[in-house]
Amino acid sequence: MKQKFKRSTSAVAWTLEDAYRGPGHLIRRLQQIAVGIFMDQFKGLDITPVQYIALVAIRDHPGLEQQTLADLIAIDRSSAGRIFPFLEQRGLIERITPPNNRRAKLAFITSAGARLLASGAPLIRQAEVRIMKVLNDKEQRVFMDQLRKLVNINNTQSRAPLRMRPGKNGADEMGAAE
Repeated sequence: MKQKFKRSTSAVAWTLEDAYRGPGHLIRRLQQIAVGIFMDQFKGLDITPVQYIALVAIRDHPGLEQQTLADLIAIDRSSAGRIFPFLEQRGLIERITPPNNRRAKLAFITSAGARLLASGAPLIRQAEVRIMKVLNDKEQRVFMDQLRKLVNINNTQSRAPLRMRPGKNGADEMGAAE
């Protein structure tokens, strides 16, 4: 039997049981679980999920600036500002100030960063399998379709909405709805 999200209609205040059944709490818990699985898969590599996706974005879009990175991976600018120094200190990226714009710092992946991403690719796939393994193939497709729909439709409600993403032809496009 298909269960529908049920809201409490009583005058009683929102309860812990309501939280346990609510989408916000469950999504937060799933995110905690996903981070836990990522950290387990990546133990010894000293990188977080956000730092890893930042490294992927820098590899895929050489010469990124801080705000563009924030827009591409849906983080706030100050978080991006903390990620760049970490990745640079680890030797995973190099930041270059172009001669025509002394205020800009453009980020490029280093060979060490590329090696980390290459070794991380199978670990990401394994983490995804671990997260989704309790669902059959059809349930996985439906879950991912619904998850994308919820994220895309509600993108602008985020404190750090996704503002840019690669377009189908490789060009950047603005927006989050598909």
